[in-house]
Amino acid sequence: MNADLGKTTFSPEEIDDLRERLKSHKDRLGLSWADLAKITGVTSGTLSAWVPGTYNKGEIHKNMDVPTRIHRFFQSVAEKAALEATMPSEPDFQMTVSASRMIKVLQLSHMGDMGLISSPPGVGKTAAVKQYAATRANVFVVTVSPATRGVPYVLLAVLAAMGEAGAKGTPQGLSSRVRARVRDAGALIIVDEAQHLSSQALEELRSIHDETECGIVLVGDETLITVLKKFPQLYSRLGIRHSQPRPTTEDISTLAEAWGVPRGAELSYLMEIGRRAGGLRTITKTLRLAVRGAMAGGAPMEVADLKDAFAQRFGEGG
Repeated sequence: MNADLGKTTFSPEEIDDLRERLKSHKDRLGLSWADLAKITGVTSGTLSAWVPGTYNKGEIHKNMDVPTRIHRFFQSVAEKAALEATMPSEPDFQMTVSASRMIKVLQLSHMGDMGLISSPPGVGKTAAVKQYAATRANVFVVTVSPATRGVPYVLLAVLAAMGEAGAKGTPQGLSSRVRARVRDAGALIIVDEAQHLSSQALEELRSIHDETECGIVLVGDETLITVLKKFPQLYSRLGIRHSQPRPTTEDISTLAEAWGVPRGAELSYLMEIGRRAGGLRTITKTLRLAVRGAMAGGAPMEVADLKDAFAQRFGEGG
């Protein structure tokens, strides 16, 4: 079966309208031609000539490829706006029991200690880290991935968090700059997804802490403790640790209350799915869809909405 490609031919008037719309879009958002190229799939050189009318030696109305792509771009923009208009507003950060415990680790480590936060996804680690970093000074958050687990990448990420994006130099030079920045500054470095760190990167962080007394917190999934125990010299320096296997019932109740979920069958269902993999993240994604579905139907959210949303989002029934 062939795909329906939609509109692929345009009159000169339609092409001129697309050019004007794209120019207005660019000016309104303050975008460069390179920015537009990324989001439209049309090269910046083509766009910078097509919009003013100099493309194809001025015969801009003969080429249908560019207007087709721009037409599809505006269709996507309109669809996204329509979808966002139906999305419910989500509650702000909630100080759950677990979040309070994690923030205590961050506070104590910020005083010059090393700390650990370890739990499966969906307990609220990243949300707690973001909240702490947003409300304190000299907190530098970096997120590690398997591709950025080594010493140079971690040091570059730390410097970028400190405002030095695009820093260059040898690992020794980068390390010296980080140490100079955090020494006697009351700083805290938080490394999220720390289970991916290489052994050399872990030792580098330990060395930075030892020399500068900068606070450092390693945040990661349930495997992080196992990883760190392989480094006794580092593990022994962890002055405060928080680890938990799943959200607490109080966490789920707090989140449900923030969403306006009444106590009863709806809360009981959230308790049930909150114990599964993904925890609070699963609950949030389910509530997002359930509230949207209820809004579309013009009725209060019920258990049926939650079950439908869970099945739609996670591919299984309640």
